Amino acid sequence: MQTLVLQNLPSMLSLYSKAAVKKGHSGALPKLTIAVPGIRAEKAVAKKYDRICHFPESRFLAPTYLHVLSFPLHMRLMTDPTMPLKPMGLVHVRNKIKQFRQVEQGELLYIECSVGESREVDAGLEFDILTRIEASGELVYEGLSTNLSRRPSKSSGDKKKRQPPEPFDIIQTWSLPAGLGRSYGAVSGDRNPIHLWPTTAKLFGFKRHIAHGMWSKARVLAALSDQIGNQSFEIDVTFKTPVFLPAKVEFSYTQEEAQTSFLMRSTSGKPHLEGKLTLL
Repeated sequence: MQTLVLQNLPSMLSLYSKAAVKKGHSGALPKLTIAVPGIRAEKAVAKKYDRICHFPESRFLAPTYLHVLSFPLHMRLMTDPTMPLKPMGLVHVRNKIKQFRQVEQGELLYIECSVGESREVDAGLEFDILTRIEASGELVYEGLSTNLSRRPSKSSGDKKKRQPPEPFDIIQTWSLPAGLGRSYGAVSGDRNPIHLWPTTAKLFGFKRHIAHGMWSKARVLAALSDQIGNQSFEIDVTFKTPVFLPAKVEFSYTQEEAQTSFLMRSTSGKPHLEGKLTLL
């Protein structure tokens, strides 16, 4: 396993420039790890993130903001010359994070990201990016992001349509503004064109711009924050269908002991995100 240690987080602007021109090539995914020691979150940006994702005001970083801090390293891995896949067009299909303790806003962090396992699926090639974050030498966070490089389906015949999952016991309705992708992109650094404007999203095959999947996950986590308190937990989500902006979505969940199952769907019943929260 090759480990590249950087002194600072790479610039997202330069990474997107590389992603726009990088071409795919043949070969296996590299065994590559990139690490950055000595990172501190900017408090002003973290507060803006909390407001956009509806987290309560706190001296601790929102758990999903730790994913935001690590995302430049994800992009650095995906744009590495040894990575055979094109970054543009990759789809974020699943995300799991585990937080072992709350992280103070000013804590000094060590962030490490690695290319994980890959697998062939009907839709193409899935691969994982693993994230570890330490504070004061203590492991505080682990993340697993699964991305899909799409290829023409090998399966033949008609696919069976799956029935959308039924909503759970408690439902809230959220209104998502047209500018959500731009405001979230400003605090997260993820300014992928598919999230910004209808015109830029159409260049990549979308009818309109779409919400960030990680905003949806953060919004769900914020809605469940009272149930978590200061406990360690794991939250695992699958991104089902895009949320075209502006939108109105429904959030529902059900609890059973230490586990909460949840669903975010359109008002017409189309599932956008589903997953589970487990207290550890």
